[in-house]
Amino acid sequence: MSALRAVCVYEWKRSLTLVRIGWWLAMAAFPVMITILIRTLSDPQNQVSIATQKSTWSMTLYALIPGVCVALSVLLTAAPAVAAELEQRSWAYLATRPNGIFWLLLGKFLVSVTWGTSAAWLGTMFSVALCGMDEQLRMLLSLLALSLLSAIAYSALYILVGAMFPKRAMVFCMMYTVIVELVFGSIPAVINRMTIQFRLRTLFVNWMPLDKRMKEDSVFKYVMVDGSSWMQCFWLITLSVLFLTAAIVVAHRKEFTSATEGDV
Repeated sequence: MSALRAVCVYEWKRSLTLVRIGWWLAMAAFPVMITILIRTLSDPQNQVSIATQKSTWSMTLYALIPGVCVALSVLLTAAPAVAAELEQRSWAYLATRPNGIFWLLLGKFLVSVTWGTSAAWLGTMFSVALCGMDEQLRMLLSLLALSLLSAIAYSALYILVGAMFPKRAMVFCMMYTVIVELVFGSIPAVINRMTIQFRLRTLFVNWMPLDKRMKEDSVFKYVMVDGSSWMQCFWLITLSVLFLTAAIVVAHRKEFTSATEGDV
């Protein structure tokens, strides 16, 4: 555990640069600014029911925070987990240490989760307070939990993609997110059950305040599953463990060349 603590402390110190802090603040402020913009441009005379307004705000905040904010936050820290060490030519040293690669990837995974979760939680607290809806405590707790689960799953996924394709880690992570998570995850077929978004959407419908008529809409029936929230959390954690385990195996078995040979 001392090795894990050392990696986490070192990676956190290395993350505290002006550029990364600015990115963290931008991600935390993103949902807040969109919330303020929506409240400013909304028509106060609009005769929409309270239930519909809560449903609209729930979907908006879900898309902004566990979707965009978390995914982009962990992308900066998780995707280049292997590429950064190759670029600094420290990979050979880590690979020869006892369980060096294991502790490195696990430490970077924890840093990525805390980095993305902290930005999302800060944005959640302000966004929920500014949206002006009731049931704010329910919305807050649901978004906090969804953000944490999203950060865990996407961090493990991006570390795996980064270990497989260190040369273009961020590009492949973005491609995977768009093609698999957004496109395949929205297809009403069995394949969407293997995506992170499928499980997060099910938890979103179970936890967030949504109009009953909206829950019964055919759109939700095709992109989510009826089941307990505990089972969806179990699947998300299981997928995360599988992704992280696969990343460690790939990092141990793949023969990386040095940065001077064009690997990163």
